[in-house]
Amino acid sequence: MANIVELREMSNDKLKEMIENYREEMFNLRFQNASARLEDYSRLKQVRRSIAQLETVLNGRALAEEAAIAQPEIAAALAGQEWRAVANFNYEESAWRVEFADVDGAEIASAMVNLNAKRSHGRKDREKEQPRLVTSYEIAG
Repeated sequence: MANIVELREMSNDKLKEMIENYREEMFNLRFQNASARLEDYSRLKQVRRSIAQLETVLNGRALAEEAAIAQPEIAAALAGQEWRAVANFNYEESAWRVEFADVDGAEIASAMVNLNAKRSHGRKDREKEQPRLVTSYEIAG
């Protein structure tokens, strides 16, 4: 299994393919366990952990894209256009860089999203102002 730095550099398609392979392996390990043929029980834990890491990276990308889209200026720039988003983790900023481009590849906007900002989870705290997840953004054009 690759470390988290290598996972964050992989494409979504590659990560989804890896998840599918690990889930298939997990199914086979569970089947072996049920039929009392499993020799290495620690492999169950390793595969579960690998799936969790892969899903964490994919979920982080999705959350970063959603937070960037929620920024009103970026939403206005994307309105009425067909676009795609690419999120990459920037280790210097410790934040996700989300870049929006149209189908031709021309940049529309970009944003830095810090998902580590402390967010409140309680009902009373939700009434207070939520922290800004988008630390900076830039509209091309």
